[in-house]
Amino acid sequence: MTRIRRLPEHLVNKIAAGEVVERPASVVKELCENALDAEARSITVDLRDGGASLIRVTDDGIGIRATELPLALERHATSKLSADEDLDRIVTLGFRGEALPAICAVSRFTLVSRTRSATDGVRLAGEGGTVTQHVTVPAEPGTTVEVRDLFHNTPARLKFLKTAPTELAACLRVVAHLALAHPEVFVRVASNGRATMTLPAARDLRDRLGALWGWDIANRLLRVDRTEHGVTVHGYASPPDVTRGARDEIVVTINARPVRDPALIQAVLEAYRPLLPRDRFPWVCLSIALAATDVDVNVHPTKAYVRFRHPRLVHEMIVAALGEALRARAVMPTVGAAGFAATPAATEEARGMGAADLLAAGAAATGAPREQTWLFAESRAPYGAGLFGRVLGQVQSTFIVSTSDQEVFFVDQHVAHERVIFERLTAELAAGAAPAQALLFAEPLDLAPAGRALLERWREPLERLGFAFEGFGGQAVLLRAVPSLLKGDEPRRLIEAAIDDLGGPRGGEPSVDRALAFVACRAAVKAGMPLAHEEMERLITDLGATLTPFFCPHGRPVVSRIALSEIRRELRRSW
Repeated sequence: MTRIRRLPEHLVNKIAAGEVVERPASVVKELCENALDAEARSITVDLRDGGASLIRVTDDGIGIRATELPLALERHATSKLSADEDLDRIVTLGFRGEALPAICAVSRFTLVSRTRSATDGVRLAGEGGTVTQHVTVPAEPGTTVEVRDLFHNTPARLKFLKTAPTELAACLRVVAHLALAHPEVFVRVASNGRATMTLPAARDLRDRLGALWGWDIANRLLRVDRTEHGVTVHGYASPPDVTRGARDEIVVTINARPVRDPALIQAVLEAYRPLLPRDRFPWVCLSIALAATDVDVNVHPTKAYVRFRHPRLVHEMIVAALGEALRARAVMPTVGAAGFAATPAATEEARGMGAADLLAAGAAATGAPREQTWLFAESRAPYGAGLFGRVLGQVQSTFIVSTSDQEVFFVDQHVAHERVIFERLTAELAAGAAPAQALLFAEPLDLAPAGRALLERWREPLERLGFAFEGFGGQAVLLRAVPSLLKGDEPRRLIEAAIDDLGGPRGGEPSVDRALAFVACRAAVKAGMPLAHEEMERLITDLGATLTPFFCPHGRPVVSRIALSEIRRELRRSW
């Protein structure tokens, strides 16, 4: 008896289906991608029990010819590739010819399709990949695919499905990402007969984001737009004070294809580092466009991962584009922002602006990056007004109040000084080792095993900043030096604070940025500390000279502002 034999065709189909169809969300993704490839302008998704009992996707696309519909259920049969060369420049979402056969192999299915030029449609029905019905029926132009009892013939896969709400959430996430990649398409999702997502066709991406994420979030988003070396990065990103506790709303599309590439997500987070609070993530939707020959989407049957011909270039473009947006003036929190930045027309009427001010208002209202050459040009004359105007005084020994001709600024002195120190230390590290102060007598640190292990993990970045440790091989650890900025702190308490700050339930990997942020926070002036007028002037001037003056290294806002036009309107002052 031979030990090697061919598997039956139905078993081959089930095995292949396992690569493409992981859960109901996989089915929804593949069917919606087919609808988009068919030039659909409207897509409707109906689900029952999170998609386990029923998935129905209806579109108004070009449809499938009656003679070709049975062929669509065969593996590796597709209209999107015709030659080997096409694999080098894939421009459609689907191309492998695996989705429909894989879905039909593990479900009870029905397909109804009609081309725009035909008078009738064709209906195919069956289960387990076998067609049992082929009839001509009246139908609207487009295609409807109905999938019932998913995994009914593969119980091993069926038992691994999550609860209906969890599967529904995964389906909604897939549809949302496709909707963000194609804002011009109407999308509707219903669950158990009730609408759960309705996204009208949008004029632009911000309108689609407003319908999906809410207008409170969409109005705060910063416009991202950069084109260089044949790569375009376009989209919207939240300022560092608008965050959430998960990465679900970091959406990246490559040539209108949503992807789950860890390297791209890391590039986004790198651009925000160190502006975000610990364990917080931004709202980001980026669309990356590049030549089809420079990206390989034929990496995995799910088509969710890609490879780039020049991965470093794409990474650097994302970091540069987001960094430019995060340095825009529109990133500053504004008191009464809902009224102030509602529309450019309302802003213009309230302010009585000139052309330069209208440009700033347009940036605040639309999230467009504002021209900021003046911000990064040569330093101003010694007596010229800075980025935050002239200092008026101090409120509650915590907030420095300054004013320009158009706005009043409230600056948190602690986080402002933190930002100044952070960037100064960064420059010193780039030039060489940070200055350190050796202790006259080494300080023994009696740490618990967990604290000692954490300190050893962070030893390298801490020592780059001027700390010096000795004796990690035994029970006691000796502290021999601290950064010069912190020489006034009690050494033992300083290390205990470092362990508390750098540890936590999700401390993350050791990084110099995190250690820098800790040192800057400890060295900065504290809230409640009175400052002389000259000290406030120096702090505001130094803050205006930093690269990122609007947020501290931990992600807290530094400045809040009020437009003088808003104050005049409240007080009914017409001049």
